[in-house]
Formats: sequence, C-alpha cells, structure tokens
Amino acid sequence: MRRFLSAFIVVVAAAAFAPALFAQSNQPDISGVWRILAPGQTVARAQQVGAGAAAPTLGANRPSMTAWGQAKWAETRPSGQRPPMAYVFLPDQKDWNDPIFVCDPAGYPRTGAGNTLLRFVQLQDEVVQFFERDHFWRDMWTDGRKLPGSNAKPRWYGYSVARWEGDTLVVESSGFDDRTWINRAGAIHSNEMRLVERFKVINRDRMEFQATMTDPKAYTAPWIGPMQIMERMPTSDGVAIGIWGAKADGTPYPDIREDMCVYSDEHLFWINDDPLGLGNNFGDALTGPDKK
Repeated sequence: MRRFLSAFIVVVAAAAFAPALFAQSNQPDISGVWRILAPGQTVARAQQVGAGAAAPTLGANRPSMTAWGQAKWAETRPSGQRPPMAYVFLPDQKDWNDPIFVCDPAGYPRTGAGNTLLRFVQLQDEVVQFFERDHFWRDMWTDGRKLPGSNAKPRWYGYSVARWEGDTLVVESSGFDDRTWINRAGAIHSNEMRLVERFKVINRDRMEFQATMTDPKAYTAPWIGPMQIMERMPTSDGVAIGIWGAKADGTPYPDIREDMCVYSDEHLFWINDDPLGLGNNFGDALTGPDKK
C-alpha cells in the first residue's frame, strides 16, 4: 500500500509539472550569436567586423516632441557626420557633446550600434542579451516579475521583463537613465521612456525585430520603429578567425568580441591621435602633462 501511494504521488506531481515542461519545450530556442541586417542585406556574413550589420533602431519616423523634449534636444551636439535628424551640424570635435565620447555607457537601444553583434542566452527564468559594444548584457526576466515602479533608481540599460507569445519573445523595459541618447543623431528620451520589443522567430536562423517607444514627457505620440531582420551567425565576424580552434565538425565556436570604451583610449584618440586636427573633445578637463 505504501509503495502504491508513493507511486501515485509521483505520477500526480509529474502531471502537475508536465504543462510547464511542455510549454518550455515548445518555446523556440534563440540562444546564439545574432546580427540585425542592414537594409537590403539578405546574407551578410563576411570577414569584416559587422559587415552588413545594423543597430536596433526606432527609425526616422520620429514623432513631434513636447516642450520639455524640444529643450532637451536643443542641448545635443552630435558628431560632424550630418545625421539628418540632428539638432545641429558642428564639424569641430571640440563642440561635440555625445556622451559616448567620454565613455558614458551607450544605453539601450544605442548599444547595438557601431556594427555590433549580440548574443542571446536562454535560461529557465530569463533571456540574457549580450552585446559586443561595451561588452554589456541585459537581463530580460521571464519568471513573472513586474517592472519596478517610478521610484526605482534609473539604470543605463533600464529594467526588462519578457514573455513568450507563441513564436514571439515580447520584451518590456522601463527605468532608463535619461543621460543616454537613442542614436548618434542625439535623439533624446526622458526617465519615463518605455520600450516594447518583439522578436518573432521565423525559422532557426532568422527573426523579425521591431521596437516601439512611448515617452509622454518627451514625445507627443509613440515612436514606432521599422521591421528589421535578424540573422543567426555561427560566431561573431569580429572574433579572430581560428582563435578558439574549431569544433569537431569544423565549424567555429560561438563567441562575440570585446568592444569596450576605455577612457585612456579615448584620450589618446581625441587629444594625441586626433586624425583631423579638429580640437580637444575633453575641453579643459585635462590638466598638467595630460593636457597636450
């Protein structure tokens, strides 16, 4: 009798747990190295770093800004590449105030820029999204927790929760530090920014990605990004070929490069190695022997 009772308990427990296991087994596995394809690219694999890659973007269909948003945007001084959405064009480096030029974190979604690739790691309670730029990651929690309230300390990359809706991973994020820019053109946001991202699995090697941003403090309407295509890679094209050897089948081990913003390197570029001779991006912040 005791043996029968024990077996019955095991069967009941397994039956209760089976739906969760079944749901998890039916979820697509997106673990691996991915790139967002640049417009017009279909197969972008190449030896150059980030060849054919694009950033996760909200696109050029920016809604009109509130008075607060206009005032904050008017303070931006993007680099001299004439981005069409910039507030002003300033060719001289000493006039630029792009936060990444002093190695502030790029934040999200901008950390995906610069021909960077990313890597997903799918775990039981979260999906982790790693980026080559800043060698940073996002925790996208799938354990049922809710986003923190407005009293939460802002983060450079915000707080994220996620859920699977069939073949689509839906990610909701909030709590962003408003010092970051959305893109190199100086698109701004406030601490009220919320992002909803949808990663729709098409097949093993392709996904569709789209992001929508709402920020009532900075914009009068949602900013809806374009549909972008993502491609799975065997490994990052920014990793030295053969550095890890190869797997038994001859394919490379997956990896992404380390692309860090290091203040001393930025100093060397902007002060000492300034290739265009356009000025001191760090202004009067450097003194003594560091000031050249």
